[in-house]
Amino acid sequence: MYKILLITIIPTLILSCTNGNGESDSSDLDHPFRVIMVMDMAGLGDRGFNDAGWAGVERAVRELNVEGHYLQSNEQADYVPNLSLAAQQAEVVVAMGFLMIDAMKRVAPLHGQTSFIFVDGDVQGENVASYDFKAEEAAYLAGILAAMTSRTGSVGSVLGMDIPPVRAYEAGFRAGILTVNRLERKEVDYLSVTVGDFNNPSRGKSLAQGLLGQGADVLLQLAGNSGLGVIEAVRESSENCWAIGADLDQDDLVPGRILVSILKRIDNAVFEAIRDAKEGRLHPGHRWLGIAEDATGLTEMRHTRDEVPGRALEMIGRAEVMIREGRLQISSRIKDLETFEVPEI
Repeated sequence: MYKILLITIIPTLILSCTNGNGESDSSDLDHPFRVIMVMDMAGLGDRGFNDAGWAGVERAVRELNVEGHYLQSNEQADYVPNLSLAAQQAEVVVAMGFLMIDAMKRVAPLHGQTSFIFVDGDVQGENVASYDFKAEEAAYLAGILAAMTSRTGSVGSVLGMDIPPVRAYEAGFRAGILTVNRLERKEVDYLSVTVGDFNNPSRGKSLAQGLLGQGADVLLQLAGNSGLGVIEAVRESSENCWAIGADLDQDDLVPGRILVSILKRIDNAVFEAIRDAKEGRLHPGHRWLGIAEDATGLTEMRHTRDEVPGRALEMIGRAEVMIREGRLQISSRIKDLETFEVPEI
């Protein structure tokens, strides 16, 4: 696998020299500022996590006059060679995903002249800036919305893998359902399944169909490219049901059948980190970004807002204000649901 990547990618890196307008720039040919994104197994086109990161690189290409390239990882064994190759070729390497954390710890110390931007995890190092998102905060709002909108009294999640960033989403979502059940005296059930893979849409679809068959009418997809199968299952269903998107705005994938999308502004974080690196002021360390930093939130529900109860909109509006002001803390851990104190919203 490594040899194949080496043959196919290096010519692109050497020959593709463009400025922010996509035109050849002779002033940059000798010393281009090169950014390479190393993607996880879901890859480009997942309409979520990886695409969000790549949008940040594309913006940097347009606005900062840098070169942007990517390396696709087909399996976890690709992470170390891909990160190493990228570090040899670029001033900045953007590493996408929690599953790369061990590979990052191995590779980054060996390339001290390269700046690493790591998304969804904490890697310490003098040349590493790490970014985590408080996805549980916006997922909490989505959980309220799902429980208040469900007509069957059953909602579910399709998880890609059992890793902390995914569980953070699930923890917030379940806290939102719990809030509705206690405040509104409902008994909304929660179901979940795990694909075990971020790049298996057919299995994601099959598992989603199983949840729909059990009566769930709102499905949160937390499965990367596998999550596109969840959305396909909702699209094909004859029942009145919705999917909830994650990471990017997925509301337009099936207008009217995506209740809302939970946003992680990975694009903004990646762009700003690339800008800081180019300007020589990217500082190492770990950052947590959430609602207070406008780094996570919900879409405006442009296709579905009329179907959402007014009380639900009131609840998520109040909860968002409380989170932003620090008066409501949402845990990223499933085990903390047992002691979660439901707020008066």
